[in-house]
Amino acid sequence: MDLQIKKATYDDIDECMELADFANKLMLSRNNPQWDCGYPTAEILREDVDKNQLIIALENEEIVGMLVIQLDKDEIYEEYDFWSPGDYISVHRVVSKRRGLGRKLLNLSIEKAKEMGVNVRIDTHVKNLNMLALIESLGFVEVGLTKQGYIDSTLAPTYELVLEKINR
Repeated sequence: MDLQIKKATYDDIDECMELADFANKLMLSRNNPQWDCGYPTAEILREDVDKNQLIIALENEEIVGMLVIQLDKDEIYEEYDFWSPGDYISVHRVVSKRRGLGRKLLNLSIEKAKEMGVNVRIDTHVKNLNMLALIESLGFVEVGLTKQGYIDSTLAPTYELVLEKINR
């Protein structure tokens, strides 16, 4: 798999929307209503580009994966007190069209957190069995449930990967 990983630009938004549509259809086919059709919106992705946090994976110039590595505080996560102390990054909107790419993208977020000396937080829908298995296989530990506004109103299993501070 010859992949190029880079930060997304406004020019990538339409193709990212197509990727999100692919993910929506796949999740619905697996009885997972995590994202209603139409999420994420182009506006959400533009905001991700504005914040320099939307990462894409390209294969033969086609976007085949994306994720958001959010460096600032996550408003929803800040509502809960079950976290380990310390700074963190959050991972959101993980989509992959290639086997093994989701793991590569999540590992990218873990490496970023190690560089920064912070923890990693992530959540997913209880019916997103593939993502749950991937998250747990990477050493994340479930810390609680968070309200994510899913169409079916379920609470999201929420995970944290605690990393040791790296002395510079």
